[in-house]
Amino acid sequence: MSELDTDKLSDCLQGFDHPVSTNLFFGHHSTISKVEGALKGGRFHHAWLFAGPHGIGKASFAYHLARVLIGSDKQRLESSEGLLALSEMIRNEKAGRLISQFAHPDMRVLRRAYDEKGKKFFRFIRVDEVRALKNFLHTTPSMGPQRVVIVDAAEDMNGPSANALLKVLEEPPAHTNFILISHSPGQIPITIRSRCRLLKFNALNSDDFEAAVRQQFEGEGRAMPEDVNWQNLGHLANGSVRLGVELITGGGLKFYQALYKIFDHLPSLDERNVDFFVTGVLRDKSGQDYESGMQLIFDLINRLIKGRVAAYSLSVNEQKLGDKLIKTEAIEQWLGLWDTLQQQTRDVEELNLDKRTHLMSCFFSLRDIVRAG
Repeated sequence: MSELDTDKLSDCLQGFDHPVSTNLFFGHHSTISKVEGALKGGRFHHAWLFAGPHGIGKASFAYHLARVLIGSDKQRLESSEGLLALSEMIRNEKAGRLISQFAHPDMRVLRRAYDEKGKKFFRFIRVDEVRALKNFLHTTPSMGPQRVVIVDAAEDMNGPSANALLKVLEEPPAHTNFILISHSPGQIPITIRSRCRLLKFNALNSDDFEAAVRQQFEGEGRAMPEDVNWQNLGHLANGSVRLGVELITGGGLKFYQALYKIFDHLPSLDERNVDFFVTGVLRDKSGQDYESGMQLIFDLINRLIKGRVAAYSLSVNEQKLGDKLIKTEAIEQWLGLWDTLQQQTRDVEELNLDKRTHLMSCFFSLRDIVRAG
């Protein structure tokens, strides 16, 4: 288990190691090869955009790459067994130990900061934190050949902070590499995206997904539950290790079963399962189960819509559910509902509104859209 205090780091799943501490890395072989080729070929872009679903290894790989950029050089990479192997060697050196504690003078990480007064994370990466890079970038690297700036996640910037970063990317300082991590690259201004080399990360396959989830539990010395249904878990998590861990630790699989039954009973409201779902996800005071519960709702709606309008693979039960609930002529209304519920959820968080009321409102909205046909 890492000694790093992660409770106030927005880019870490509470109770588990931060991606900087992840040693084993699963999947993404072609993606790694592209980066190694750029490093060895002298064509390494100053800014990279790591894009893909949340929780599939983008941040973990960003820190593997940062260790190599900061603590190594082209010659050492060519003589090693590859980028990941070299990263693990550097992890045990002075540079690697400093990076693991976010104490290396040649690395900066931009993330949503923790609001000590409000006891929660700020909604955006604040512009002052981006502007604070100025002094850092106007110096030369102090311990190695390169500096690294990691932004996790890039879509967490608002207009002012994005503009401040754009000014830096337009005239990049020498010996500086930017790694922008994004789960929704479409939310990032095109002016920033156009100045980065895009690197796409795809969802992990079932074997890599299971191995990575197990590693998360082993890294924390936790016992992996013996009754995990890996087929159901992989289907719900869609290859996201983070979501898979959240589903296991938060009882998400049980919540999904209740949610499926709620949808299956629509337009009637299954009061017993509604109460189980709402009470269950609100019981966790950290808010993690509530966030996971809302994500289950969004993801189920999203999958059912895609199953109706595209060649998207669903489980047999969800295929039947989509055929039953979503009529072809009502697809636009369902898309509108999906957008509305997400915006309402953001408003609940920002305005500190009642979460139970919001959850019940979600189910009432689902009832009404099915009634309307």
